[in-house]
Order: sequence, then structure tokens, then C-alpha cells
Amino acid sequence: MSAALENSFIIDRAARIVRSGGVVIVRTETFYALAADPFQIEGVKRIFQIKRRSEEKPLPLIAAHKASVEKIAPVIPAISRKIMDHFWPGSLTILMEVVLPFSKLLTGPTGKIGVRVPPDSPAKVLAEQVGGWITATSANLSGDPSPDRISCINREVLEAVDIVMDMGTTPGGKPSTVVEPLEDGLRIVREGGISRTTIIEVIGPASLIKSS
Repeated sequence: MSAALENSFIIDRAARIVRSGGVVIVRTETFYALAADPFQIEGVKRIFQIKRRSEEKPLPLIAAHKASVEKIAPVIPAISRKIMDHFWPGSLTILMEVVLPFSKLLTGPTGKIGVRVPPDSPAKVLAEQVGGWITATSANLSGDPSPDRISCINREVLEAVDIVMDMGTTPGGKPSTVVEPLEDGLRIVREGGISRTTIIEVIGPASLIKSS
């Protein structure tokens, strides 16, 4: 079996597991991540348990396409549209208000989800196969480094999931940049793979209200 066919078979199997409420380890465009169906609360809760993550820290999400996001965020502010159109697919997570009742484990007290449409990757393909959405938090114990290969993942995490999709070393580097569009501009919550300078080149310096 060729590598491409083998990867396709593994992703198909993982998709069936995620659709049934399971948790899998999948390769993203940056690191390996824990993926579950965000609309199945038991899988989401398992991820917090696996990572030993505080439930006060919402899980980020991956959407397969911009269309997936547009379906649940029918009113998109102009600055959000500008950065979506420029940086997606890409490693930019945007905090967005949505109409669907996502769990507070995904939104926190703000009611916003953090979502990105990544470049081509197994995680993007998996999201496509399970209805357009997966969780995408690093496959590590909270506080540990994000893993760029399966051998870097804590055994406790490996043994707690339903399938491990080993697809080689990821690009690694920095995680996705996280931004929050507000009424008066854009706030950089976390600077990652897409730099502050690059974002300013797109939105203009006057639109960047503060960064943390």
C-alpha cells in the first residue's frame, strides 16, 4: 500500500472514531493535536482530562473551510473578513461570535470560539470528513512543549486516545497566532507563526488597538 493510500485509510478510520464521539491524535500544519467532534461533549471533556487542562481554558477549533465558519457566523465584521480572506487557509486563529450554542468548554465566558482554517494537512482533511469541525489543541499534557512528532508525546496521552495517526514530523515552529476582532480594531492575543508586523501590513497600524 502506498503512503498516500495508507494515510487515507488511517484518516477514514479516525473520522469514524471522531464521529462516534472519540478522541484521536492528528497531524496539523504545526504540531500534533488532540481532535474530537466539538459538538459531542463527551469527547471534548475527555480532551480536558487527557491533557489535565483547566476547563477555564477553552479549546481552539479547526474548520475545514471558510464556508464552515460563515454558516455559524452569518454576520462577520469587516476586519474579520479582511484577515480571513488574507490569512486563511493559514495559522491564524480568530476569536469569533457565533450563533450555534457551543459548549462553554469551547467558548469560555466570552461566548466566542477560537477557530482557524489551516493549510492542507491531515487535520484539515479530518475536519472535512467529520462535518467541517474538529478540536485542535496540542497533544500534550498542559504545560509541556507542543509535539512535532509522535515520539515526543507523553505516553499517558498516547494511551488515553482512541487512535494515534503517525504521519511523520510536523513543521513545528510557532503555534497559530490568535487575534480578537473588536469594535474599534484588532487585538493580538498571542503572537505565533503569523507575526504582528505581517498582520499590521494587512489591517494597517491604526486598526491594531493593543496586544498581549
